[in-house]
Amino acid sequence: MGHDVDNLLLLLSVVRHGSYAGAGASLGLSHTTVSRRIAAVEKSAGARLLVRAGGVWEPTELGREFIAAAEDIEHTLGSLTSGVGGQGGSVRGVVRALVPEGFGGLVIGEAMRRLGETHPLVRLEMINAARRARANLVGIDFEVVVGRPEVSRNEAFHLAAYSLGLYAAPSYLGTHQAVTEPEQVQEHPLVYFVESMQDVPELTNPVRHLPRMRQSVGATSSMVHVELTRAGAGIGLLPCYMAERAGGLVRLFPDDLTFPVSYWVVSRPDLMRRPAVHAVLDAIRGTVDDMRDELIAAPSKGA
Repeated sequence: MGHDVDNLLLLLSVVRHGSYAGAGASLGLSHTTVSRRIAAVEKSAGARLLVRAGGVWEPTELGREFIAAAEDIEHTLGSLTSGVGGQGGSVRGVVRALVPEGFGGLVIGEAMRRLGETHPLVRLEMINAARRARANLVGIDFEVVVGRPEVSRNEAFHLAAYSLGLYAAPSYLGTHQAVTEPEQVQEHPLVYFVESMQDVPELTNPVRHLPRMRQSVGATSSMVHVELTRAGAGIGLLPCYMAERAGGLVRLFPDDLTFPVSYWVVSRPDLMRRPAVHAVLDAIRGTVDDMRDELIAAPSKGA
């Protein structure tokens, strides 16, 4: 019976990761071992439980029944652990996420502080990039993406609105042509993403409002944009919550040059039912709720 339960949970892990390799890495098993044990489950069931679709393993109709049973077992085992281990003992495991690096540093940092108080056995591993949602989540439990995603096979929900604004260092403003009108910012160099490497519409659209600005420095990291702007490399188009937290910058014409953007979460329903993933997402939701005013960054007095 113990082996049957273990193999059901392994089947669940394969579906969540989309691959034998991902499931094996999460459980410390070789690809060969995973393959052999999944074959044993299918032999016992007398039918295929997994099919290859779009480069990932997905459950068949019968496989979905086995996955549901595995989720029930996982939940029951977690409840038993909670009774023995005390607070937070029921939720444990590694959660893997693809998250923009600015959001990952500031928002996820606070969310993980919260999570550590309630579920200390949950560990988060992040890949940091601002990009479009991927069609297949292989080895990733969820993504935080910029802009409304177009994903048919996954589940997406709006997480938070935030704002981009134009900022400059006082030292830059003191040594360059005066900026007294919104149009004059276009006579200055821009610090922003590398145009050829950025395909997120909500991040490229604001630049269309600044057609005459030449780019002085392009970088793939919004946190680097902030530091380049602080160093006086040009006028930065920055997430307001990051620029304000960094300090030492002047926000330019917030009533005229503030651009709305949004964060969304993309995952699969089966992944979101994982207790560890659910706990991480709950902590993130709580954090963005508390930071809502800071993220939106309503226009305030600027230069």
